[in-house]
Amino acid sequence: MMSLETIIKGRVSQKSYTDQKVDRELVLKLLNTAVYAPNHKMRQPWRFIIIDGKARLDMQERYTKKIKPELKEKVDITFGKILKAPLIIAFVMPTNLDYDIEFEDIQANASVIQNFLLLAEEAGLSTHWKTPGFIKTDHFKAVLDVKNNELVAGLIMVGYADEKAHDKPRYPAETITTFYK
Repeated sequence: MMSLETIIKGRVSQKSYTDQKVDRELVLKLLNTAVYAPNHKMRQPWRFIIIDGKARLDMQERYTKKIKPELKEKVDITFGKILKAPLIIAFVMPTNLDYDIEFEDIQANASVIQNFLLLAEEAGLSTHWKTPGFIKTDHFKAVLDVKNNELVAGLIMVGYADEKAHDKPRYPAETITTFYK
């Protein structure tokens, strides 16, 4: 079994995948563990929309059908990257007029996403976390049936790597850490 350190250091953003279908039951199993992320007052401020198979193309078609023509090329390029994965998960969270609550909920969603990414790596899946600008639009939210009081925290591409991407160097913690005196 891989150590947590190995999993963390081995997980990279994957941009290309095989056509191998990702088992929905496996994804649900991973999400059932990922939800053990820290979240203030156990609000569990998340829900998930799984988009796979032909539904991926339907999502793109429904979104691009009603956008301004001058945006179509840029959006098509972004969708081209996203649709390389056989499965996409939209992580959705509620908005809140209380800044502190919403900020905590954003942090909780980042934690549940990170949990999922690491669990997927452990399970032999590859992932990529994307936050294209159009996920904030009312039109995209309508395509996914995201409510007015919700936002899409991110799209997670999931699949099997065709060729594993390489990790990128990180700053050593020693170079960015200060010990408070």
